[in-house]
Amino acid sequence: MPEPECGPEQELGPKLADAFQTQADSLSGLRGRVMAAEARRRIRKRRQTLVAAAAAVVVVVAIGGVWSAIGSPSPVATSAGDSSTGEAAGAGTNDAPSAPGKSACPEVHPIFQGDNGGPAAGTGLDLAMPVYGLQACRYRLTTGATMLLGSGSFNASTAQQIVDDIKVLPERNPDLPVFKCAPSMAQPSEAIVLRFDTGSGVVREIWVQYDGCAAVGFLTGSRTYGLYAPPLKLFMTGTLRPTGGTYLDGLQGW
Repeated sequence: MPEPECGPEQELGPKLADAFQTQADSLSGLRGRVMAAEARRRIRKRRQTLVAAAAAVVVVVAIGGVWSAIGSPSPVATSAGDSSTGEAAGAGTNDAPSAPGKSACPEVHPIFQGDNGGPAAGTGLDLAMPVYGLQACRYRLTTGATMLLGSGSFNASTAQQIVDDIKVLPERNPDLPVFKCAPSMAQPSEAIVLRFDTGSGVVREIWVQYDGCAAVGFLTGSRTYGLYAPPLKLFMTGTLRPTGGTYLDGLQGW
């Protein structure tokens, strides 16, 4: 049986369906485009926010660098406990060295007066006192020809080592010879004066006698320590080194 022919009315249904499908497809594409545009907008906004934040960090760092370059405020110790300098300053005068140059060798020294007993009261070094430097002075003591023969400066570490080596010595070195000599021969021809910087600001001395025969050793004015090589080796150098002496000639290792 032949199929009935389709008229215009019968063809309207498929056409409407195709139109609706086309419209739906176009709406779906539009929705996708809208969503993509929104996503791109959000990405741009986030990028702008990140760029702005990074720029702010750069500005802060740059300002900090300039501030450091021109000099930012330095922390200031507000108490003696805030720094080692404050501790030293607050600990008393025993922690401050004598003024620079105060311990320099005088051209004319009391040792020229022929007193072989050592420094006068108040000028000899108490070996329990910390020292901060040393000026050693070698003098000729010959009557009518007294003069400074040589000198040398030593830092705080060496100065303290010399003191530490002396204060453990006995009063006399039994290995040295004992001389009986006339008063005219008792006067040494030379000696060395050790002038120490101290915390009190006053130079304190030890006289080192190794010639003549009236006294020998390290003299502080209140006590005598025997003549031994270990302290001598620390400062008897250069122009401070004698060519010999009554007791040095019998001492080994100096």
